[in-house]
Amino acid sequence: MEIYVNSTIITAVLFIGFLFTLIMVGAYGFTHKRDSTLNRFFLAKCLQITAVSLMVFRGDIPDVLSIWLANIALYAGTSLEVAALVNLQGFLRPKMRLIYIYVTIVGIMGFSILFIFYNTEPIRIAYYSFLTAILLSPVCLVGFRSSSLLMKVVGLLYGVGVIFSIVRGFSSFFIPIQSFTLYNPGVLQLVVLLSFYVLSNLMNLAFLLLMKEKVDRELVILANQDDLTGILNRRAFTRSAEDLVRHNKKGMQHSFLLFDVDHFKQINDTYGHLAGDQVLQDMTTTIQGQLTDKDLFGRYGGDEFAILLVDKGIEASNRFTEQLISSLHSTKSIVPYQVSIGITTFETSTLEELYACCDEALYEAKKAGRNQFKRW
Repeated sequence: MEIYVNSTIITAVLFIGFLFTLIMVGAYGFTHKRDSTLNRFFLAKCLQITAVSLMVFRGDIPDVLSIWLANIALYAGTSLEVAALVNLQGFLRPKMRLIYIYVTIVGIMGFSILFIFYNTEPIRIAYYSFLTAILLSPVCLVGFRSSSLLMKVVGLLYGVGVIFSIVRGFSSFFIPIQSFTLYNPGVLQLVVLLSFYVLSNLMNLAFLLLMKEKVDRELVILANQDDLTGILNRRAFTRSAEDLVRHNKKGMQHSFLLFDVDHFKQINDTYGHLAGDQVLQDMTTTIQGQLTDKDLFGRYGGDEFAILLVDKGIEASNRFTEQLISSLHSTKSIVPYQVSIGITTFETSTLEELYACCDEALYEAKKAGRNQFKRW
């Protein structure tokens, strides 16, 4: 049984799908006007809607609009959509962005030359299909490298799009044009148009879900990270430290360090608060280079910081603290500074007790002349 489908109807339905996506993205972007990723995707949908609108009227308007302009708009929209997805995962480096611009420009120029000098449908279909496969490939690579399960699924989805484009490109040379063209009713036309419709809408949905995932990730960072130094804030540090202390294995010793910058108020008053902020940033960067992945490092507030050294007893924590004081003293900072540290080693305790003990030891270190550590 032959299946006949009106290509205009399917194209119009595709237009509606793009339009609803554009409305949702536009509504979200109204309050996120400075988001370059969202702006790229919004522009991509505008171009794709323009392309589909022109395709609907093929035969009723000049070919230069329904074929040349429509395909160029669709190609440019695909390029921007892929750039938005790659940028969403943080992989759109300046060099890659420049390559994408060149590929897009060369692709448009190539299609224009074909349209002027070799305007046959099999050649146009093959060229556009292979070019689309090249454009979609980076999303597959990014999805493979990403730690996000959703992005891996998106990469797989775009991989299907790459395979579909390659198959369509090769098929245009072997299948009779009257059977292959999307404007000739038949089973092949139905498969191609419906596949394109499903893939396009799945990709639109995937982008919106990835945007939500990105926002969720940023909210977690804001909730757990100190704005100035990038390390754990007090809330996140105490939560993680309490969990580690509560579930400590029998016989395993950890060490808790509490410290602050000596005469930090004087640094702020003499050199300014920007210099004080730079001191804290330099200090945290230096200390982070000496910690393991298991250790916890957080800012309690102001110039007061805490470190929880995992599986380090008295001797190991003493060596670490001595090295820390020495490295901070020799750090090339815009303002010379030093720290005083209170330290205690424990097997079982509570975070409140550890803080009180280290606070007392820190006070003793300051009384003894600063720039040193005292053990409780």
